[in-house]
Amino acid sequence: MTAPVERELRVETGDGHMWVFIVRPGGPGPFPVALVYMDAYGYREAIKGNVRRFAAAGYCCVMPDLFHRTGDRRTLDPARSGQEDLIAELRALVASVTPAMVADDTRDALAAVAGDPAAGGGPAVCVGYCMGARMALHVAGAMPERIAAAAGIHPGSLVTDAATSPHHDLDGVRGEIYVAFAEHDRSATAASVARFDGERRARGVAGEVERIAGARHGFALPDLPVFEPAAADHVAERTLALWRRAVPPGQAADSSG
Repeated sequence: MTAPVERELRVETGDGHMWVFIVRPGGPGPFPVALVYMDAYGYREAIKGNVRRFAAAGYCCVMPDLFHRTGDRRTLDPARSGQEDLIAELRALVASVTPAMVADDTRDALAAVAGDPAAGGGPAVCVGYCMGARMALHVAGAMPERIAAAAGIHPGSLVTDAATSPHHDLDGVRGEIYVAFAEHDRSATAASVARFDGERRARGVAGEVERIAGARHGFALPDLPVFEPAAADHVAERTLALWRRAVPPGQAADSSG
């Protein structure tokens, strides 16, 4: 078996340079592009491990550093979970990134891999964790011509009464979505999850919304104290099933397509 190909690119953007982590299977490809959006703890090894898992299933996985505007490869230590100063840092970092910024970062990351013949130039898929789940939904709505399927893993609430509520991004989504909430999440109550799923159905967006029984917010990331291996495996396999329906490995368009 050919070894996977792994690299980091320093990509120039309108807001300075951004590191992008890329993993794909060995061989010539082309492989469908899959975007992975990090959580609020940043661009780190725990996320890279998940990226490698998805790449092993036949995708060219691309993870941009969404905090690049505040510094290079910013990472917070999950071992400090619960400390007040960490909570303040997390909130500040999340507030520094808007969905529109992430859409721009996504376009820059896609442009950076467009010259790689192993990266398919056709429909792409995506997945995001926590903060990144919100961003995956936004990108799917903002770039429906490119994003064929989007998964969101343990987001907070995706529907509020605010004009900026994430559920409004569903208006632009044309592909299928999969969203997995944690059962134990103060911001994503059973009522909130049901309301989001109702908004999805009302807009005719294909997909599935579920609450993972017994899981707590952050369950899919191995460096967090709430990590649940069985739940993480479940959502990873559901995400891959979603992607395979939208863009099966081996059916990627080449970069000229």
